[in-house]
Amino acid sequence: MKYLTPLKLSIYSVMLFSFFMLESPVIMLANRIEPLLMGIPFLLVWNLFWWFVLTALFLVAYFTNWGSPTSTPESATKQH
Repeated sequence: MKYLTPLKLSIYSVMLFSFFMLESPVIMLANRIEPLLMGIPFLLVWNLFWWFVLTALFLVAYFTNWGSPTSTPESATKQH
């Protein structure tokens, strides 16, 4: 049975929230030509922001060995 640490649970939560904000009907709130942010339409800024959040999240997950199994002292001593 896999154990969810608070870090893994928070990574999953932020990941699901970011995907929801990027792909859900909430994006229609951002579907405006005005206002322009730095000359870029708001919809594009919205998509770039959530893409950056997901990229940073995956980088944090990579550096924390998010997908690797946890090693236990028993498994370390049972090497063949």
